[in-house]
Amino acid sequence: MGVVVLIAVAITSLPGWPLYDRFCLPCHGAKGDGKGPAAPFTWGEPRAFATGVYEWRSTATGQPPTDDDLRTAIRFGAAGTSMPAFDGILSAADVEKLLDVLKAFAPKAFANSGKRVVIDPPPKPDATRGAELWKQQGCDKCHGVDGRGQVKGLAEQPYDLTTQLLRRPRASDDAEGRRGAMMMTIATGMSGTPMPGFAGTVKDNDLWALADHVLALNANAKPRTSAALDQESIDDDHDAKVTTGAWPGNDIDEIRIFGVPIKPQGKPLASLTPAQASLSSQQCARCHAKQAREWQVSLHSKAAVLGLPARELDHASSGDSSCDRCHTPLAEQQPGDAFDSALRAEGVTCAACHIREWVRRGPPRRAPSLLPSPSYPLVELAIYERADFCMSCHQLPPRTAVNGKPLLNTYKEWLEGPYMRRGVQCQHCHMPNREHQWLGVHDRDTFRQGIRLTTRAVRKSGAVTVVANLTNIGAGHYLPTTVTPAAWLKLELFDAKGVAIRGAHAELRIGREVQFAKQWIEKADTRIAPGATLEMARAWQGGRTAQATFARITVEVHPDDYYEQLYTARLAAKLPDATRKQYEAALQRANRSHYVAETRDVPIASK
Repeated sequence: MGVVVLIAVAITSLPGWPLYDRFCLPCHGAKGDGKGPAAPFTWGEPRAFATGVYEWRSTATGQPPTDDDLRTAIRFGAAGTSMPAFDGILSAADVEKLLDVLKAFAPKAFANSGKRVVIDPPPKPDATRGAELWKQQGCDKCHGVDGRGQVKGLAEQPYDLTTQLLRRPRASDDAEGRRGAMMMTIATGMSGTPMPGFAGTVKDNDLWALADHVLALNANAKPRTSAALDQESIDDDHDAKVTTGAWPGNDIDEIRIFGVPIKPQGKPLASLTPAQASLSSQQCARCHAKQAREWQVSLHSKAAVLGLPARELDHASSGDSSCDRCHTPLAEQQPGDAFDSALRAEGVTCAACHIREWVRRGPPRRAPSLLPSPSYPLVELAIYERADFCMSCHQLPPRTAVNGKPLLNTYKEWLEGPYMRRGVQCQHCHMPNREHQWLGVHDRDTFRQGIRLTTRAVRKSGAVTVVANLTNIGAGHYLPTTVTPAAWLKLELFDAKGVAIRGAHAELRIGREVQFAKQWIEKADTRIAPGATLEMARAWQGGRTAQATFARITVEVHPDDYYEQLYTARLAAKLPDATRKQYEAALQRANRSHYVAETRDVPIASK
């Protein structure tokens, strides 16, 4: 045990550890064991660096990869998996620092350098010869005659070569780059799997021919969309262990935050003053006045009052308390000996994130303006500045997927999107300067910062065509991300007096529309991926269209659209008075949250 601790301390003291913590730890884990908190949500299992076993190498089976092999994986990623490319994002110096961290997880494996396998230059492509060798060398025994990998009795199922991209990291993804990558995999094998290396036992020209055949099988493979979950590529055993509303990592210190249900704080430490021995946000505000003011207007502070009382009254007989895990997470907020009704009303209060067993926990580098309090213990943890801190309440396990996507899939969307590989965490956008308002879709300015609207309206041959493009330029996840909000993109024609042209109106709902009818079903998903653009085009002709002089394009947002429908449906049923009143109040609050994010009047140009 002592040796493990010494190794862990040595790794975390390396110059590259902060980079590893930000870019690598969520998938590969604090121990380098491939079991980071993001692992249940990745395509392909994250590499376990601690084993020292690497599939993609230019060295013989059983030897460690070269530094160039590791650099290539970091810079160019692995196509068809969740491993992104960091080329152009991480500097060459940063990559070198990360190499030291990766090798430190398995020092024995890297004690001796691996020797690169040298293969003759590529001959002319010969896929026909490769197809013959495919059977002669027994490739079909594991990968199948057709390359689909659907062979029974294998401990590890090969992936489908006909539909999934070749994963080996490579500097270029052109035909030459793919050919060289595939040949090297065949030549060196994949350590840790049944795939052997054929260098030295198969002629070099035949290795190239086999690669040509694989490329022919792989010709129609396409990238997966970033929001879709491929259940076959998820570690099912790991997924089964993921508790809804719990952080799924394995770091001991970080588990205490959200990895398990929060235990009662117990008896206050003798060193604490009466104010410090309180879980109330009012006492936290004594020293953290700015953060408390920001929190008071946040949705976190209202998590126990916005709709939750109505749902609890409605389901009181079922005993379902699953909402409490995120809306009122402290043990003292739950019915029991330590129950505090005033604390429960605070929803996701300060202590919910920062107090465990009367010990404060928070991010590193506290503001120097705060005087330290020697009698009040503080543990600084990097997780407070990582996106996986938020995942417990903003991500459901893959097994809960509806049409391939969990109802809460925000962390997965971020993980597969362009922001993760740039090191942009949830906190960068939702807690700038460590603010505690967590502004999102309920805030008009925040939503507007996330979109770019471009428009045009033209008249040609008597018809008026209006085109609106809405781009997600500011959200690191789908816009909107959950099933709760919806936005409407509306197009309408007006005459010179500002009177709407009858019949010249169209609208498109932007959001994920789901419905529960004995089971969840997805009716539509029109959300906008990070960096993507949604285009809406409509044309009108005849009637009063000739009088139209301008088009009005509107983006209107209903942050609680799903709940508005739910509350309305419940109010149509027979309910006890107390439950009805709670639903009515919740519906009124939801209706008041509507806003127009942008309105633009566009003159109609003639062609």
